[in-house]
Amino acid sequence: MDYEVFGGVSIEESNSIAQVFLESVKRLTNKEVIVYSDLSNARDRFGRGIADNYELWIAYYGDYNNLRYMETSWDRWIGVQYTDRGVVPGIRGKVDRDLYTESIFLSDASEIPHTENPNDTNNTETIFYTIQSGDTLSEIASRYGTTVQELIEMNSISNPNLIYPGETIRISTNSTISGSETRGTGSIVYTVKRGNTLSQIAKAYGVSVEHIVEINQIQDPNLIYPGEKLRITESTNQNFNPVAQSNYYTVQTGDTLSGIARRYGVSVQYLVRLNGIHNPNLIYPGEMLKLS
Repeated sequence: MDYEVFGGVSIEESNSIAQVFLESVKRLTNKEVIVYSDLSNARDRFGRGIADNYELWIAYYGDYNNLRYMETSWDRWIGVQYTDRGVVPGIRGKVDRDLYTESIFLSDASEIPHTENPNDTNNTETIFYTIQSGDTLSEIASRYGTTVQELIEMNSISNPNLIYPGETIRISTNSTISGSETRGTGSIVYTVKRGNTLSQIAKAYGVSVEHIVEINQIQDPNLIYPGEKLRITESTNQNFNPVAQSNYYTVQTGDTLSGIARRYGVSVQYLVRLNGIHNPNLIYPGEMLKLS
């Protein structure tokens, strides 16, 4: 990972973005990944959460032996780029030159598995959703990969700010969560499609990853298979609340604390107090929130 331009985001947020990216690449390739960074960012930007899990390839134009006296979040480096003005026979112009330790080499040299881009799928279908207490059209649209305007047009909604618990609306979705879904009298069962992840499925149904892991007794949350059937809820009770099944929620991209609070029937102040949150307007994808 070469992350050098931060666009004004905070240190905490950039570390969260980096963590999600690194974990995603590692999961999709089944290979170890490393961080490429200059000295300044290795020292002042990336924290121990990154350094404890990923090795460092550092850019330092000078005597790299001096790096041992310069504190960073890493205790050591496995690669150092020590110049961008190097000369190599057979290559015209200046080039980067590096020094590596043996740790830079992959222990697994097998081919990277083929992975389809889930954003390339275009499986449109119409589903029906029963509005729950606290729902808003904007949250429903975000959850199912559509727009508020499309929901208004499909359901002839005259006032988008006025929807009622128990009301059923139609949703046309192109999202990756468009596989087979069975709604019986006892549960909702979802059939995994290629490219799905548990976090995508959990977000689409308004539950937590931990909830799906628990009721399906999943050993590895990062390993699900196309065709696998997952129970989403164990009851079609309209007051179904994942809080009863899980005490934690993993923040997803686009989440707000007020939206999470409404979804789980608690107040923002309760979540702030329970999780020791200093700024309720600042939560990060991948962050775990206690719900009870």
